[in-house]
Amino acid sequence: MGCPVSGGKHKTADQLLQDAVKLHLSGDLDGAGRLYKSLLKQMPLHPDGLHLSGLAAMQKGELKEAERLIRGAIAASPKAAAYHGNLGTVLISAGRPDQAMECYRRAVELDESYVDGWRNMASLAARTGDHEGSALAYSNVVRLTGGADGGALGYLGLELAVLCDWDNIPMVREAISALPSWRTGKSLPVPPFTLLIHDFSPAEQRRHADEAASFIENRTAPMRHAPQARRPRLRLGYLSEDFHDHATAYLLAEALESHDRSRFEIFAYSYGPEAEGPVRARLKGACDHWVELGRLSDADAAGRIRADGIDILVDLKGHTGMARTGILAARPAPLQVAWLGFPGTFGGSCMDYIIADRFVIPPGAEGDYAEQVVRLPLCYQPNDSRRPRAAAREPKAKWGLPGDAFVVAVFNNSFKINAEAFAVWISVLQAQPDAVLWFVEFHPAATASLRAMAQAVGIDPARLVFAPRLSQAEHLARLSAADLFLDTWPCGGHTTASDALWAGVPLVAWAGRTFASRVAGSLLHALGFDELIAESQGAYYALAQHLAKDRDALAQLRARLWAAGQSSPLFDGKAFTPPLEQAFDTMWATWETGGKPQGFDV
Repeated sequence: MGCPVSGGKHKTADQLLQDAVKLHLSGDLDGAGRLYKSLLKQMPLHPDGLHLSGLAAMQKGELKEAERLIRGAIAASPKAAAYHGNLGTVLISAGRPDQAMECYRRAVELDESYVDGWRNMASLAARTGDHEGSALAYSNVVRLTGGADGGALGYLGLELAVLCDWDNIPMVREAISALPSWRTGKSLPVPPFTLLIHDFSPAEQRRHADEAASFIENRTAPMRHAPQARRPRLRLGYLSEDFHDHATAYLLAEALESHDRSRFEIFAYSYGPEAEGPVRARLKGACDHWVELGRLSDADAAGRIRADGIDILVDLKGHTGMARTGILAARPAPLQVAWLGFPGTFGGSCMDYIIADRFVIPPGAEGDYAEQVVRLPLCYQPNDSRRPRAAAREPKAKWGLPGDAFVVAVFNNSFKINAEAFAVWISVLQAQPDAVLWFVEFHPAATASLRAMAQAVGIDPARLVFAPRLSQAEHLARLSAADLFLDTWPCGGHTTASDALWAGVPLVAWAGRTFASRVAGSLLHALGFDELIAESQGAYYALAQHLAKDRDALAQLRARLWAAGQSSPLFDGKAFTPPLEQAFDTMWATWETGGKPQGFDV
C-alpha cells in the first residue's frame, strides 16, 4: 500500500485514488488516467482503480481498453453490482446490446436496490422493443427512488402508453405534477417529450421544460459571442440525429434544397446513424458542408460548430429521442433556433427563437415558451412536393382491408392513443356496422389491449385491422385506401397528419391547448379546411360521427382536399423556404445591431 512511485513522491494507493477521482470529476480525464495507472502499478488488482480507469477510458471513447479494465475489476470483485452495470454501458457503446442487457440483469441480481442498473435496463429494453420489460424496470426505479426520479416517472408513463396500458397513467401524471424542482436536490427533471402524452397545460409543460433544460445548462459553461456584421453568406447550421429515413427528413428535404445558396451557406451537423440512402443523399446535396458529430463528445461537437463560425444554429431535435441537448447548452452559435423536431418549448435560456405559426402558438400564448416566438405566414411545417402519392385511390383489398368497409385510419404511434380518443373511435364502429379501424402495427401487447377493449363493449376485435410498417412510398400509396383519418389527442399527428392530407384523406383534428395537439389543425387551417378542426371531445365526436354517416359530404370533402393538395403552397417546399429565410434575416439584423431577440410574425 505504501510503495514509492516514480518521481520520488511517496503516495499510498488510497491517496492516489483520491487524487485521481478529483481530477476525474473535474473533467481532466488524461490526468486522472495517469494517476489510475500509477495506482495500478502498485496494486494491479485494485478493484476501484481498475473500474474507475475503465470509466475514464470509456469517456475518452477507448472502448476496448474500458472493457478490459472493467472486466479486470469484476474478476477482482465479482459481486460489485456497479462494475457489471458499467460494463453494460461500455458494451452498449460498442454496439453489443444483448451482452449489455446480461450485465444489467447480473447487476440487479447482485443488488436489487441498484437503481442505475434498473434504469439502464429500462432504457435498453425500450430501445430493443421490449416495452413490457422496460415498464417493469422503470417501475422499480420509481419504487426505489420514492418517485423522485422524474426521468423514470416520465418514461414509465410513456412505456405504459406504448403498450396501451392506461390504468396507471393518471397516477404517473399526478406524481409528475407533484415533483419539486431539481434545485431542491430532492428530484430529477422529467424528460419533456414524455409529457406530451398527458393533458398538461402549456404553462405546466414550460415549467418542466425549464427544469430539464436548466439541469443541462447548469453543468455546461456557455460560449460567448459578440455582435458582428453580416457576412455575404449567412452561415446556417442544421443540427439533428434524423438525417436519414426519418419523418423529419421527409418533411425537410425540399425546403433545405430550396435555400438561396448565394445568400446562405448551409452546414448539416449529423450525430445519427451514418447509413446511406436516397433521403440522406438528397439532404447531403442540399448542403455546402456535411459534418458527422456522432463520435465527438458534446463539448467537442460544440467546439466544431463554433470553429465553423455558424451564425444561426437550427436545432431539429429539441427533447426528442437521442437528442444531444448538451451541444445546445454550450451555445456554440450566436443565435440558436428551435424548429420542427419537438412540438413545444425547449425551456431554459440557451434557445433564442422557436419557429411556429399562428395556429400552433396562437397570439397571447408567448409566455408559455422560453424562446421568442417567430411565426411563419402559412404553417411552421415544411413539406416535399416530390413525395410520391397514388394517382387514384388504392383498392382496399390490396392492403388487407375488407373491400366494402368504411375505413377509419389512425396511423399514429400507439403511445399517442388514449381512452378519450379511443372512445370516440369505438362509437363510430358502434354506429356504422361497415366501419373498421386501421392502425399501423404496434407492439403485440398494445394490439391485444385495444382488441380486448373493443370486445368488452361488443365490437368484433377483427374490426381493428393492423397494417405492417412499409417504406414511405408504399405507405403513402396505401393511405389513399382510407375513407377518413381521425387524429389523436393531446399528442396529435405531425408527419402522419401531413401524410394523410397529401394522400387526399379527410382528417378530423382535435386541437387542444398545446403545440403537440395543434399541428394537424395548423395543416388543415393552411389548406382552408377549418371545418375539420374540433376543439373539444364533444365536437370531435360529433364531427367524426357526421362524416362517417354522411358519405356524400365526405366524398365532396375528399374531392376538395385532393384539389387543394395539388395547388396549395402547404405542400411546396420551394414556396416554404423564402419566408423561413426572411425570418433568419430578421433575427440576424436584430443581433448584429446588439438587440435582444424579439418575437415577430413574418
